Amino acid sequence: MGKKKKKRYVVKAPVQFLAVIGIVVLLALGAVIWLLSCTCGATRVEPEAEATPSPSPTAAVTAVPTATPEPTWEEQRLASIEHYVRAYGNCPDEAAIQARMATMTIDPDRKMVAFTFDDGPRDDITDWILDVCEQYGVRATFFIKGDNIASHEEQLMRMLSLGCEIGNHTWMHTNVEELSASEMREEIGKVNDAIYDRFGYTIKLFRPPYIKYGDKGSDTRNTLIALMNEWDMAVINHTRSTHDTYDKYTADMIYQRGVQETDELGKGLDGSIILCHDKTKKTADAFARIVPELLSRGYQFVTVSELLHCSEDGFHAGWIYSSAK
Repeated sequence: MGKKKKKRYVVKAPVQFLAVIGIVVLLALGAVIWLLSCTCGATRVEPEAEATPSPSPTAAVTAVPTATPEPTWEEQRLASIEHYVRAYGNCPDEAAIQARMATMTIDPDRKMVAFTFDDGPRDDITDWILDVCEQYGVRATFFIKGDNIASHEEQLMRMLSLGCEIGNHTWMHTNVEELSASEMREEIGKVNDAIYDRFGYTIKLFRPPYIKYGDKGSDTRNTLIALMNEWDMAVINHTRSTHDTYDKYTADMIYQRGVQETDELGKGLDGSIILCHDKTKKTADAFARIVPELLSRGYQFVTVSELLHCSEDGFHAGWIYSSAK
């Protein structure tokens, strides 16, 4: 008999069982896929960066305008002189202008004297005096009559171009003590207006004809002082006279009075306001000798305003100056 073959047993799972297994597998697979999608597909939320505060708007810086300092009296003086040097100086070039301006300096520590000339301008006499000023580079003050202005504009322009000062001596050389308040205003104001209208020059000094301006406390003096304050002017007397209007006085005698260091009243020459008149040739001749002599002694020839500004008290509107101090 032949050898028996072993039976092979094949387990046959029922169909229902297989279906259950399939469902479980599908569910498990779905769960895995869902977990993977949740993990891989999730968007990572970064922590919000700390906000950097925006800089506060810078307040607009309003530029504080730098206050321009008022020009000093000296700066105003030099600017005014240069204006007239350029306008009337007949300087051929810039070098000539600067050479002229170099003569306008003032050393407040050196001796100085202010020569004044009343009653002009006049033909020839005033020109001769101005010739001396130009030759030596010195300055003087001219107290003019208003009725001489129209016919002597060339002399007035030359005065300004040489750094000289123009002062007021009334329109008709009138004694102010004989004028009403309105007449005084007319006699003085008319000169100021005429000079300003023609040359743009503002007069700062008034010398009363005959050196008469009323007693202290009188209506005449009070009226005059009120006008001086209104017009920013001062009344100028003198500290020494050359007596050049005296008939007996020669050019040599005028010269001697102009250069003596101490006068008969004991007043020194330094800081003096000297009274002259541009009326006669003897005055011009004396001045031509006085200037080089005093220059050799170290004196400066300045205008009255320059002298007062360099003095201890300075210049003040409404004052009556009978001395440089």
